[in-house]
Amino acid sequence: MIAAASSILLISDWKQRRAPTGHLPRVAILQHVSQGIIDEGVRGIVDALAENGFVDQKTILLRRYNAENDMATANAIAKEVTSGQFDLIVTATTISLQSVASANKAGPNNGGRVKHVFGLVSDPFAAGVGISRENPLDHPKHLTGLGTMQPIRETFDVARKLDPDLKTVGTVWNPAEANSQANLKLARAVSKDLGIDLVEATAENSSGVLEAANSLISRGAQAIWIGGDVTVLVSIDSVVAAARRGRIPVFTSVPGNAPKGALFDLGANYYELGRLIGNLGARVLKGTDPATVPVENVVPQKVMVNLTALAGLRDHWRLPQDLLASADTVIDAAGTHSKAAAVTQPSKKWNVQVVELNNVLDVEETERGILKGLDESGLVKGRHYDIQFRNAQGDMATLNGLVDAAIAAGADLLLTLSTPTLQAAIQRSQGKVPIVFTYVSSAIAAGAGTSDDHHLPFVTGTTLTPPNEEMIAIIRQVLPSARRIGTLFVPSEVNMVFAKDGLVKAAAKAGIEVEALGVATSSEVPDAALALMSRNVDALCQIPGNLTAAAFGGIAQAAERKKIPVFAFQTSQAKEGAPVVLARDYFDNGRAAAAMAARVMRGESPAQMPFVPDAKTKLMINIKAARAVGLNIPAALLAKAAEVIKE
Repeated sequence: MIAAASSILLISDWKQRRAPTGHLPRVAILQHVSQGIIDEGVRGIVDALAENGFVDQKTILLRRYNAENDMATANAIAKEVTSGQFDLIVTATTISLQSVASANKAGPNNGGRVKHVFGLVSDPFAAGVGISRENPLDHPKHLTGLGTMQPIRETFDVARKLDPDLKTVGTVWNPAEANSQANLKLARAVSKDLGIDLVEATAENSSGVLEAANSLISRGAQAIWIGGDVTVLVSIDSVVAAARRGRIPVFTSVPGNAPKGALFDLGANYYELGRLIGNLGARVLKGTDPATVPVENVVPQKVMVNLTALAGLRDHWRLPQDLLASADTVIDAAGTHSKAAAVTQPSKKWNVQVVELNNVLDVEETERGILKGLDESGLVKGRHYDIQFRNAQGDMATLNGLVDAAIAAGADLLLTLSTPTLQAAIQRSQGKVPIVFTYVSSAIAAGAGTSDDHHLPFVTGTTLTPPNEEMIAIIRQVLPSARRIGTLFVPSEVNMVFAKDGLVKAAAKAGIEVEALGVATSSEVPDAALALMSRNVDALCQIPGNLTAAAFGGIAQAAERKKIPVFAFQTSQAKEGAPVVLARDYFDNGRAAAAMAARVMRGESPAQMPFVPDAKTKLMINIKAARAVGLNIPAALLAKAAEVIKE
């Protein structure tokens, strides 16, 4: 109701706003929701109108409306824009087409004579607005536009090519959306032809999307496909999150979702489509009768591929070179690469300040990755940037001072390692300096944003969520009888609380209980480890953390005395006495963060750069440490290890 009232208030001052300019054509653009491809389409519409000489406040009066995914608001806006105040209405999405077409039936002079151009509609012939599929010229005289049926057959063909063993695909859809019904009807036929079982789940609103996606995974879906369903696309983050937990990919027929974690998008270029719609709107403004324009299906194709989405998939998915070569956009660990993007160099020499909390092997690996990533990005040290590393040696008071010193030294960019460092940089820079982070378990838990796509406008970076489920599987393999594991954590470190909660959830799924014991200082760690092992634990599974990393030697020594095996998540801990380590790749994570920093230095806004999770893992086995606690490492696990330490 608030949104609807706001829209009506905006309309109410229309006459006052246009009075000084004289009689200029009045154009309304209505979209149903704020969503990437729809925004791109509307931008194309506005640009094409301007290219045809129709510029807001100069040669036309343009008013944009957005129902923000609310039907009551959409209907209220439709009623206002068809009341006779506009010369042309342009709608984006099927729902906006339907709302305006319905309201326009009762328009001025009972003729619905407000001219209406539509676009970003999957199947206008099935929208129930009087357009004949058999005769594209058979439509209401005041109405014309472009249909864009997603290339669903081509999308499924590509999916089968990427995984020849693909047999079951899940999809979430909203039965209330005519465009979604049209997509699904075609998908059913295509999947049947390919011998693929299409498993369906419905969601009537965005809050039901996650549950629907989870149900598909529980029913054996090997992948999730999303068509042109507005309800689901608005909640694509939920679908991707569910798929990641199920270790299956998401693919779509709507570009713009690969940057959010989909494996690939194959669909229409919505900006170019918007330009075609804008050109049609300009023709109508210049005098073309909508009744003489046939409704056509137009699909300017666009392909987006996300190589990082391959990590952790349970099945054998591979992206062939011909698909990569044809892609308009390719996303990898180094960033986003677009054919349309020109490579530019920084307009100044950047002062890059790297701030770290402690000095352990993992931090050193991250540093090496940063330097490698900057080099690979084409930036030259001394010419394009200067870089300085500052390390607090584990002291929080010193850390705050280092951030202040970096800012005082004229930092143009802060590169932070660790969660406390990121938090300190956010607090003390107050948004005045862009921040790129790495060596962080969860930037969301650190307060940098609410999701990978929605975050503080001056912050971006790469995350390293602990591979909890994979570690629990290893513990089950090495210790089949394990029922209780222990871990130390620091309650004041949000990253460790996040890691602890993740371990508890993963272990519970496997029927394993986690005994977590809090510590506050490094001096407490050895005694706390001994206390933890007196609580009848079968093993320690030490979650990653800054304080425990610095004091891990005490944990390993206590465990060896008690003959309790230690499983850990940080590469340095394999050399310090952990028999089994399953770590994220700190070098590659630093490398990826450096690539993001290079994009910022070249002018890209951190606000437009989603956080990038790293799913790569490195298995390390310390044979000597395993023998010391009487742990037998299966040959199958040894064969998978990237590094085996024998002495």
